[in-house]
Amino acid sequence: MSNLFYLFQLLCWVLLQGIVLNHINLFGYVNPPLYLVFFMSYPLKENKSPLFFMATLAGLIIDIFSHTGGIYACATLCIVFLRPLLVRLFFGKTFEDSSVNLLQVSFTLRILYISSFILIFYLVFSLLETFQWELWLFSSYKILISTAISILISLFTIQLLGDRK
Repeated sequence: MSNLFYLFQLLCWVLLQGIVLNHINLFGYVNPPLYLVFFMSYPLKENKSPLFFMATLAGLIIDIFSHTGGIYACATLCIVFLRPLLVRLFFGKTFEDSSVNLLQVSFTLRILYISSFILIFYLVFSLLETFQWELWLFSSYKILISTAISILISLFTIQLLGDRK
């Protein structure tokens, strides 16, 4: 598919994230990053330059909506950079030539992939957000709660919107 289609699709995810999901504060601070579903399933065979551009752009737009000063952009770029490693780790060579269809893999692999993806995102995000060693206990609690809720919402969304071929 063309990069323009992917850009439009990502723009829809980012606007949903910025306008709706960033105003949902579960437990006072959890904003599930649902736009990461786009990056979880982006084809590996596509050119990496547009992907990094889209990750940076998506992160910066969400940073503007959230007033976070580049934290989303950095965390999104980090997870997109590590994504081929995660795909290879959990799926082997299965999805190297196509997009990652998470409904085609076993439920266990789906949970492991999504969990590691979101956990790495929140580790980077929390490290950049707090940047204080004194807050490690609060940060750990926040990472665990945010990751658990985001995994559940991402699984539900993938199941709801996924391609059932």
